[in-house]
Amino acid sequence: MSELESQSEVPSVPAPQVTQEPPKRKSRAGAFLVGAFLGGVLMFFFGLMFLVMIAVIASDSGELAIGDKVAIIPIEGEILDARDTLDALRRYADNASVKAMVVRINSPGGAIAPSQEIYSAIRKTRESSGKPIVASLDSVAASGGLYIAAACDEIVANPGSITGSIGVILQWFDMKELVKWAKLKPETITSGVMKDAGSPYRELSETERQYFQGIVAQLHSQFVRDVARGREGKMKAADVARIADGRIFTGEQALEIKLVDKLGSIDDAVRTAGKLGGIEGEPKRVWPRPRENKGFFGLLDDADTESIVERIVSRRVPRFLYRW
Repeated sequence: MSELESQSEVPSVPAPQVTQEPPKRKSRAGAFLVGAFLGGVLMFFFGLMFLVMIAVIASDSGELAIGDKVAIIPIEGEILDARDTLDALRRYADNASVKAMVVRINSPGGAIAPSQEIYSAIRKTRESSGKPIVASLDSVAASGGLYIAAACDEIVANPGSITGSIGVILQWFDMKELVKWAKLKPETITSGVMKDAGSPYRELSETERQYFQGIVAQLHSQFVRDVARGREGKMKAADVARIADGRIFTGEQALEIKLVDKLGSIDDAVRTAGKLGGIEGEPKRVWPRPRENKGFFGLLDDADTESIVERIVSRRVPRFLYRW
């Protein structure tokens, strides 16, 4: 047998099979770290939002007030605009956690229309929201300040608070002699004989005086009527008319004639409001945000500053006021 034939008879050995190892599972450590990082970011974000909410609450009230509260609405200085007070009344009327309000008045009064707007808004807020509103009289709550207080459920005054001054005042400067001294000659063209009534450049005629007196009497009757309406069941309209000659009263005197309901501080007024609002225990308080400090130049734009200038040099000086 040839060598070639012997090799062909050797049985063939099958080639070894190569087995593939299963693929290794990818590590999820990276995804876990990414998820943990995103979760931490979200927690930080929500925590920051929570702190901001606490800061907002604290800035409104001066303390973290949680639960049923009494909102305090301050009215400071001469009443020349009603917007801030009307906004506060609407905001607290819609706030479910505010069960009652206290209007803290420290004002000698002011312009007639804003006083009437606040008076009406208080009455409407009491009726629509069902929330009691109590007036707290500070050092002075006279004329327009009392007008506003009369719209509340109750009036709490300090013994030494000055109130009353139910009446209307109209004043301006007679600058005739000053103009003459300065050798100025004002010229006025009008569409009617009463258009420049009350001009500071000439004396008031008797017809003009009667004309203005009639308007003052009409505005005075509105004052008496609204105070009597607000004090209904506590004072008779005749009693209000009897003291409506512009005189002022201390808190103690006002209590004797039932112009106020009780003597006490703002704390007493808050407790009274809380009790009327169904709050048990010492009520928590909410104060409005303080006004931004606009600095010296910002003060030049304030209504108070403008009114001082107007009283001295403006042609629009004659103004009917509920002011002491």
